[in-house]
Amino acid sequence: MQKILIIEDDEWILNSLELYFKQSEFEVMLCDNWLDAMDKFKQFEPDLIILDINLPGKDGITIAWEIRETSSTPIIILSARWREEDKVMALDLWADDYVSKPFSPRELLARVKSVLKRIWVNSSSDTQKYLIFKTIELDIHNFELKVSGNPIKATKTEFLLLKYMIDNKDEVILREKVMKEIMGYDNYLYDRTIDTHVKNLRKKLGDSISIETIRGIWYKIS
Repeated sequence: MQKILIIEDDEWILNSLELYFKQSEFEVMLCDNWLDAMDKFKQFEPDLIILDINLPGKDGITIAWEIRETSSTPIIILSARWREEDKVMALDLWADDYVSKPFSPRELLARVKSVLKRIWVNSSSDTQKYLIFKTIELDIHNFELKVSGNPIKATKTEFLLLKYMIDNKDEVILREKVMKEIMGYDNYLYDRTIDTHVKNLRKKLGDSISIETIRGIWYKIS
């Protein structure tokens, strides 16, 4: 049974999500304050974290940074901030996805399943241990990324996106196909999440790779 840690200070949302995810056959741990967040994360060792960005005392941004210091566990951000720049900021913090409040539990569940599915499929079905492209090295099973031998922090979503692009390096990669196969968005006609992940990869990889966006529709690497 996969494990979800929900860090949220709104008691009604916390209890509602606990019931919904348990009914969907997840093991759930709840945390309603920042003081216990890191202890519960270490104790529970979740497969995914749902994190409210607007916690009192210490916001979710700081908690996300602390988690990323030691772990690449997927994080989905919840936030009442709906502006595009807020979403970009959250994804810049190495979150794997972003859901704006108000939201439906059904949508959040779909996002959770999408993130977990793409990670599970990659780690269980890929027999190749390493993928090397120029100075970039990907450890497929451990989700570790190096450039010129130096470790680079990346979310699992960024890692899988980079792997997909390298696997298809000789092709023009349609943006819609990336969104469906990597992000798992079958019903999202336009979502800037993928653009932010690409931007983050460009920033982290520097001159080691060129990811070209062509007319906002497809990508090509070199």
